[in-house]
Amino acid sequence: MGKLEGKIAAITGAGSGIGKATAVLFAREGAKLTLCDTRSDYLAKLAPTLDGGPHHLVIGDISLEQTATEIAETTQRSFGTLDVLVGNVGLMFFKDITEITVDEFDRLMAINVRGMVLACKHALPLMLRRKSGYIVIVSSGSAFRGQEFDGVSTFAYNMTKAAVRQLAISLATRYAADGIRVNAIAPGITRTRQLRHFLPNLSEEQEEAMFKGAATATTPLGRYAQPEEIARSILYLACSDASFVTGTTLVVDGGLLAR
Repeated sequence: MGKLEGKIAAITGAGSGIGKATAVLFAREGAKLTLCDTRSDYLAKLAPTLDGGPHHLVIGDISLEQTATEIAETTQRSFGTLDVLVGNVGLMFFKDITEITVDEFDRLMAINVRGMVLACKHALPLMLRRKSGYIVIVSSGSAFRGQEFDGVSTFAYNMTKAAVRQLAISLATRYAADGIRVNAIAPGITRTRQLRHFLPNLSEEQEEAMFKGAATATTPLGRYAQPEEIARSILYLACSDASFVTGTTLVVDGGLLAR
Protein backbone atom coordinates (compact mmCIF):
# COMPACT_ATOMS: atom_id res chain seq x y z
CA MET A 1 0.00 0.00 0.00
CA GLY A 2 1.28 3.44 -0.93
CA LYS A 3 1.15 6.30 1.54
CA LEU A 4 -1.66 7.90 -0.50
CA GLU A 5 -3.48 4.75 -1.60
CA GLY A 6 -7.12 5.63 -2.26
CA LYS A 7 -6.57 9.34 -1.70
CA ILE A 8 -7.59 12.16 -4.03
CA ALA A 9 -5.16 15.04 -4.49
CA ALA A 10 -5.16 18.29 -6.43
CA ILE A 11 -1.85 19.92 -7.37
CA THR A 12 -1.45 23.38 -8.86
CA GLY A 13 1.58 24.30 -10.91
CA ALA A 14 1.85 20.60 -11.71
CA GLY A 15 3.43 20.85 -15.13
CA SER A 16 7.06 21.32 -14.15
CA GLY A 17 9.53 21.56 -11.29
CA ILE A 18 8.33 20.81 -7.77
CA GLY A 19 4.72 20.39 -8.89
CA LYS A 20 5.63 17.82 -11.52
CA ALA A 21 7.86 15.88 -9.12
CA THR A 22 5.04 15.90 -6.56
CA ALA A 23 2.54 14.59 -9.12
CA VAL A 24 4.87 11.75 -10.08
CA LEU A 25 5.48 10.80 -6.44
CA PHE A 26 1.83 11.08 -5.38
CA ALA A 27 0.71 8.88 -8.29
CA ARG A 28 3.38 6.33 -7.39
CA GLU A 29 2.07 6.35 -3.81
CA GLY A 30 -1.46 5.54 -4.96
CA ALA A 31 -3.22 8.90 -5.27
CA LYS A 32 -5.65 9.86 -8.01
CA LEU A 33 -4.92 13.38 -9.18
CA THR A 34 -6.38 16.59 -10.50
CA LEU A 35 -3.47 18.50 -12.03
CA CYS A 36 -3.54 22.19 -12.92
CA ASP A 37 -1.10 24.29 -14.93
CA THR A 38 -1.16 27.11 -17.44
CA ARG A 39 0.85 24.97 -19.87
CA SER A 40 -1.23 22.35 -21.61
CA ASP A 41 1.87 20.96 -23.32
CA TYR A 42 3.55 20.29 -19.98
CA LEU A 43 0.52 18.45 -18.61
CA ALA A 44 -0.06 16.51 -21.82
CA LYS A 45 3.50 15.23 -21.65
CA LEU A 46 3.31 14.42 -17.94
CA ALA A 47 -0.07 12.68 -17.72
CA PRO A 48 0.76 9.49 -19.68
CA THR A 49 3.84 8.88 -17.52
CA LEU A 50 1.95 8.80 -14.22
CA ASP A 51 1.19 5.61 -12.35
CA GLY A 52 -2.38 4.62 -11.59
CA GLY A 53 -5.23 6.87 -12.50
CA PRO A 54 -7.53 8.02 -13.78
CA HIS A 55 -6.00 11.47 -13.47
CA HIS A 56 -7.63 14.68 -14.68
CA LEU A 57 -6.15 17.88 -16.09
CA VAL A 58 -7.22 21.50 -15.68
CA ILE A 59 -5.56 24.05 -17.95
CA GLY A 60 -5.74 27.54 -16.50
CA ASP A 61 -4.28 30.41 -14.54
CA ILE A 62 -4.76 29.77 -10.81
CA SER A 63 -4.87 33.53 -10.15
CA LEU A 64 -8.33 33.46 -11.80
CA GLU A 65 -11.23 32.27 -9.70
CA GLN A 66 -12.71 30.32 -12.59
CA THR A 67 -9.62 28.08 -12.61
CA ALA A 68 -9.84 27.40 -8.89
CA THR A 69 -13.53 26.65 -9.30
CA GLU A 70 -12.80 24.27 -12.18
CA ILE A 71 -10.23 22.37 -10.10
CA ALA A 72 -12.77 21.84 -7.33
CA GLU A 73 -15.62 20.97 -9.69
CA THR A 74 -13.50 18.57 -11.75
CA THR A 75 -12.33 16.83 -8.58
CA GLN A 76 -15.85 16.61 -7.15
CA ARG A 77 -17.34 15.34 -10.40
CA SER A 78 -14.58 12.82 -11.06
CA PHE A 79 -13.77 11.53 -7.59
CA GLY A 80 -16.50 12.75 -5.25
CA THR A 81 -14.12 14.23 -2.70
CA LEU A 82 -10.70 15.81 -2.11
CA ASP A 83 -8.19 14.64 0.47
CA VAL A 84 -5.08 16.68 -0.35
CA LEU A 85 -4.39 20.07 -1.91
CA VAL A 86 -0.85 21.04 -2.84
CA GLY A 87 -0.73 24.76 -3.56
CA ASN A 88 2.38 25.08 -5.68
CA VAL A 89 2.95 28.20 -7.72
CA GLY A 90 5.54 30.92 -7.52
CA LEU A 91 6.65 33.34 -10.19
CA MET A 92 10.21 34.52 -9.49
CA PHE A 93 10.80 38.26 -9.75
CA PHE A 94 13.94 40.39 -9.56
CA LYS A 95 13.58 44.16 -9.37
CA ASP A 96 14.31 46.84 -6.81
CA ILE A 97 11.43 48.62 -5.12
CA THR A 98 12.44 51.87 -6.83
CA GLU A 99 11.95 50.26 -10.26
CA ILE A 100 8.92 47.99 -9.93
CA THR A 101 5.72 49.04 -11.68
CA VAL A 102 2.24 48.76 -10.21
CA ASP A 103 1.24 46.31 -12.93
CA GLU A 104 4.26 44.09 -12.20
CA PHE A 105 3.54 44.13 -8.47
CA ASP A 106 -0.15 43.38 -8.94
CA ARG A 107 0.55 40.51 -11.34
CA LEU A 108 3.07 38.95 -8.96
CA MET A 109 0.65 39.17 -6.04
CA ALA A 110 -2.14 37.73 -8.18
CA ILE A 111 -0.17 34.65 -9.19
CA ASN A 112 1.82 33.95 -6.02
CA VAL A 113 -0.72 34.96 -3.37
CA ARG A 114 -4.23 35.29 -4.79
CA GLY A 115 -3.81 32.00 -6.62
CA MET A 116 -3.11 30.17 -3.37
CA VAL A 117 -6.00 31.89 -1.61
CA LEU A 118 -8.40 30.89 -4.39
CA ALA A 119 -7.15 27.31 -4.53
CA CYS A 120 -7.76 26.94 -0.78
CA LYS A 121 -11.09 28.78 -0.92
CA HIS A 122 -12.56 26.25 -3.35
CA ALA A 123 -10.82 23.14 -2.01
CA LEU A 124 -11.82 23.62 1.61
CA PRO A 125 -15.59 23.03 1.16
CA LEU A 126 -14.85 19.55 -0.24
CA MET A 127 -12.73 18.76 2.81
CA LEU A 128 -15.17 20.28 5.28
CA ARG A 129 -17.92 17.91 4.14
CA ARG A 130 -15.86 14.99 5.40
CA LYS A 131 -14.14 16.78 8.30
CA SER A 132 -10.82 15.67 6.91
CA GLY A 133 -8.09 16.98 4.63
CA TYR A 134 -4.48 18.00 4.20
CA ILE A 135 -3.27 21.23 2.60
CA VAL A 136 0.37 21.88 1.79
CA ILE A 137 1.32 25.34 0.55
CA VAL A 138 4.68 25.81 -1.12
CA SER A 139 6.36 28.86 0.37
CA SER A 140 10.13 29.43 0.21
CA GLY A 141 13.18 30.07 2.31
CA SER A 142 12.84 33.54 0.78
CA ALA A 143 9.94 34.13 3.18
CA PHE A 144 12.45 34.39 6.03
CA ARG A 145 15.23 36.53 4.59
CA GLY A 146 16.22 39.48 2.48
CA GLN A 147 18.11 38.54 -0.64
CA GLU A 148 19.51 39.97 -3.83
CA PHE A 149 20.38 38.52 -7.21
CA ASP A 150 23.37 40.15 -8.88
CA GLY A 151 22.74 43.20 -6.73
CA VAL A 152 19.00 43.38 -7.51
CA SER A 153 16.42 42.75 -4.78
CA THR A 154 13.89 39.94 -4.78
CA PHE A 155 11.82 41.81 -2.17
CA ALA A 156 8.47 41.38 -3.97
CA TYR A 157 8.91 37.63 -4.41
CA ASN A 158 10.00 37.35 -0.78
CA MET A 159 6.83 39.16 0.31
CA THR A 160 4.59 36.79 -1.62
CA LYS A 161 6.22 33.73 -0.11
CA ALA A 162 5.89 35.19 3.39
CA ALA A 163 2.22 35.83 2.66
CA VAL A 164 1.44 32.26 1.67
CA ARG A 165 3.35 30.97 4.67
CA GLN A 166 1.05 33.06 6.85
CA LEU A 167 -1.94 31.77 4.87
CA ALA A 168 -1.01 28.24 5.89
CA ILE A 169 -0.65 29.24 9.54
CA SER A 170 -3.99 31.06 9.61
CA LEU A 171 -5.90 28.26 7.88
CA ALA A 172 -4.32 25.71 10.20
CA THR A 173 -5.69 27.35 13.33
CA ARG A 174 -9.05 28.14 11.75
CA TYR A 175 -9.79 24.61 10.51
CA ALA A 176 -7.98 22.37 12.99
CA ALA A 177 -11.24 21.58 14.78
CA ASP A 178 -12.66 20.45 11.43
CA GLY A 179 -10.00 17.79 11.00
CA ILE A 180 -8.03 19.69 8.38
CA ARG A 181 -4.26 20.08 8.67
CA VAL A 182 -2.52 22.92 6.86
CA ASN A 183 1.22 23.36 6.59
CA ALA A 184 3.74 25.21 4.47
CA ILE A 185 7.00 24.00 3.03
CA ALA A 186 9.96 26.30 2.48
CA PRO A 187 12.39 24.97 -0.12
CA GLY A 188 15.83 26.39 -0.53
CA ILE A 189 17.61 26.64 -3.88
CA THR A 190 15.95 24.02 -6.07
CA ARG A 191 16.83 23.20 -9.68
CA THR A 192 13.60 24.03 -11.48
CA ARG A 193 12.74 26.05 -14.59
CA GLN A 194 11.64 29.01 -12.47
CA LEU A 195 14.73 31.08 -13.24
CA ARG A 196 14.39 30.37 -16.96
CA HIS A 197 10.79 31.56 -16.94
CA PHE A 198 12.03 34.94 -15.70
CA LEU A 199 15.21 34.98 -17.82
CA PRO A 200 14.21 33.01 -20.95
CA ASN A 201 17.41 33.77 -22.88
CA LEU A 202 19.70 31.94 -20.47
CA SER A 203 21.72 29.12 -21.95
CA GLU A 204 21.75 25.78 -20.14
CA GLU A 205 25.34 26.45 -19.11
CA GLN A 206 24.51 29.90 -17.71
CA GLU A 207 21.50 28.55 -15.85
CA GLU A 208 23.50 25.72 -14.29
CA ALA A 209 26.28 28.12 -13.30
CA MET A 210 23.78 30.43 -11.57
CA PHE A 211 22.15 27.64 -9.59
CA LYS A 212 25.44 26.02 -8.70
CA GLY A 213 27.09 29.29 -7.75
CA ALA A 214 24.22 30.42 -5.55
CA ALA A 215 23.98 27.04 -3.82
CA THR A 216 27.73 26.77 -3.22
CA ALA A 217 27.87 30.27 -1.76
CA THR A 218 24.88 30.01 0.57
CA THR A 219 23.99 26.39 1.35
CA PRO A 220 25.99 24.45 3.96
CA LEU A 221 25.37 21.18 2.10
CA GLY A 222 27.07 22.83 -0.85
CA ARG A 223 24.53 22.00 -3.54
CA TYR A 224 21.05 22.78 -4.76
CA ALA A 225 18.04 20.49 -4.26
CA GLN A 226 16.36 18.43 -6.92
CA PRO A 227 12.55 18.81 -7.17
CA GLU A 228 12.14 15.18 -6.14
CA GLU A 229 13.72 15.96 -2.76
CA ILE A 230 11.15 18.68 -2.11
CA ALA A 231 8.34 16.41 -3.28
CA ARG A 232 9.26 13.80 -0.66
CA SER A 233 8.89 16.43 2.06
CA ILE A 234 5.53 17.48 0.64
CA LEU A 235 4.44 13.83 0.75
CA TYR A 236 5.33 13.67 4.43
CA LEU A 237 3.06 16.64 5.21
CA ALA A 238 0.29 15.30 2.96
CA CYS A 239 -0.11 11.86 4.56
CA SER A 240 -0.78 10.32 7.96
CA ASP A 241 2.93 10.30 8.81
CA ALA A 242 2.41 13.94 9.84
CA SER A 243 -0.87 13.33 11.66
CA PHE A 244 0.04 15.68 14.55
CA VAL A 245 1.67 18.39 12.42
CA THR A 246 -0.28 21.53 11.53
CA GLY A 247 0.43 25.23 11.30
CA THR A 248 4.13 24.68 10.77
CA THR A 249 6.61 25.50 8.01
CA LEU A 250 8.92 22.66 7.05
CA VAL A 251 12.21 24.17 5.89
CA VAL A 252 13.99 22.03 3.29
CA ASP A 253 16.98 24.15 2.32
CA GLY A 254 20.21 22.25 2.88
CA GLY A 255 20.94 24.36 5.97
CA LEU A 256 20.70 27.77 4.23
CA LEU A 257 18.68 29.43 6.99
CA ALA A 258 20.85 27.89 9.69
CA ARG A 259 23.97 29.65 8.44
